Amino acid sequence: MVLAFHPTVAENDSFTRWFASVTGSSPNMSSKTVVDAGSAKQQKSGRATSRPAPGTMLKRVASYVLGLNILAAGIVLNTRSGLGVAAFTSSAYAFSNISSLSFGTATTLIYLVLVVLELVLLRKPEPAVLLQIPFSFAFGIVVDLYDALFPRWSLSLAGQFVLLAVAILCTATGVTLSVRANFVVAPPDGTVQTISRVSGRDYGLVKNVFDLTMMGVTVVMCLSTGSPLYGLGIGTVLSALLNGRIIRLLEMALDRHTTLGQH
Repeated sequence: MVLAFHPTVAENDSFTRWFASVTGSSPNMSSKTVVDAGSAKQQKSGRATSRPAPGTMLKRVASYVLGLNILAAGIVLNTRSGLGVAAFTSSAYAFSNISSLSFGTATTLIYLVLVVLELVLLRKPEPAVLLQIPFSFAFGIVVDLYDALFPRWSLSLAGQFVLLAVAILCTATGVTLSVRANFVVAPPDGTVQTISRVSGRDYGLVKNVFDLTMMGVTVVMCLSTGSPLYGLGIGTVLSALLNGRIIRLLEMALDRHTTLGQH
């Protein structure tokens, strides 16, 4: 399920600016991901290139697959809390409930719409965007897997908040591991990157507008079908406030561990 694509430095810089907008400080994310201390950069034709050691690539693949699984588990657990899901998940969750499609299938369809939007904005089929198509199908399958595994618990209010906290932690951990692996990005992040690049607007601003737009789409879908406001609640707000900060702390801890491992 590994879809290997290396995002550009500009995309990673955009991701860093988003963290700064969410947390109010730099997330200390490097423009390159985990690189083996023994790997050396080679200079060829005036252009610096790096060739990761096989062990390093294996670690990146493992980090990516593990991260996507933890992210999918966090997304599903978020829905089980009953307190509201993250903004980027709200449209898929509402669509799933309204259409009776599985959560994973709805996620795939929403992701594919976002990929089409990216292609329209870019006006050319870039590999970074095209790789998001198989990613969308693969991730939808993983979401359905965890949706089938996790039961629908009957929880007290305290239990709901505990489950929400676990879901947010899983989501943040999954994002951290998958981003550090430096492979293909998820369509919601890819869409924000594309809009930011085409419009010249700051990534953080585009990210905030994108999240609000996704919630707006959720509201329109629910109201137009006479359905409850699926997925929107206090959990949506808490996810927006806490995810970025937790990711920053995890990044700092992993960077510190990597630095210590090199000595």
